[in-house]
Amino acid sequence: MLPSSAWAHGVVGQRMFIEPLFAEDANIKNELDLPRIEVLSLPDGSFRTFDAVLEKALYPGRWSVTVDQSRIRRHDRGERPVAGFDDLDVGTKVAIYRNERREFVLTPAVFVTVPTGSRSVAERRTTIKPMLLFAKGLGDLDVGWLRPLAVQGDIGYEASASGERQRKAIYDMVLFYSVPYLNRFIRNADAGFDLDHNLRLGHSLRAILGDMFPFIEFNGGTPVSGTPGFSATFLRPGAPYIGKYFQISIAADLPMRGAGPQQRVGVVVLLDLFLDTIHPAFSWTPFGKHQRDRDHQH
Repeated sequence: MLPSSAWAHGVVGQRMFIEPLFAEDANIKNELDLPRIEVLSLPDGSFRTFDAVLEKALYPGRWSVTVDQSRIRRHDRGERPVAGFDDLDVGTKVAIYRNERREFVLTPAVFVTVPTGSRSVAERRTTIKPMLLFAKGLGDLDVGWLRPLAVQGDIGYEASASGERQRKAIYDMVLFYSVPYLNRFIRNADAGFDLDHNLRLGHSLRAILGDMFPFIEFNGGTPVSGTPGFSATFLRPGAPYIGKYFQISIAADLPMRGAGPQQRVGVVVLLDLFLDTIHPAFSWTPFGKHQRDRDHQH
């Protein structure tokens, strides 16, 4: 079900999936998000996060662990800025199903929040979050111009194990359009493509635009089981550029519900580094054998 050759940076069959902003990626890989920056301008001040996320594969294409650490800066109007580290998040993902022809991946995961953060900004609460992650390309459709579309996202349930009682349903969805997929497989524009990665070669404006993946990401959470609070949802439209060694994304941060009707638009910026491509040593895994297949490495 899970061939060990195709697993670098979310490559499934002919499909390359992007690294989402906040949704969890169903693909198993060795990557470092550094940084992911979110800046929100609020009616009564500002809120900023600087995030670093490391994912390390333990078994090629099947199993990985993640570590997520954020630093938060909150500035309420008329008050001194408050800054500190948020609680540490650790998790593990196991890809149980992968279909190359259908461009589909299904991955259960569990994440744990450890109360290690600064008391000034962190909730300092232990939480457990089981999730189901998915990614599906639409390359099996009959309509050619729709085939570059793909969806990926997650659904989950977050429950506090210590501190104030909290129960929350989590749901994230990303819809994106692959310009490289359009040019390579629909328009058959073979000239100028790196066939190992299905990306456009070169650094010209035309080459850069040819490696774009415009997307819209929806992120939400809703209290359940009688937990006090309210639903909060965000819409984040943007576009990433994907090269051989990295992905860089920028998106607007648009609150839809539960984040204050007067909140102004924010910005999210993400730099995702492809560790396997940067140095072969990162491909090492403690379990299984990594197949260095040039057709699937990224």
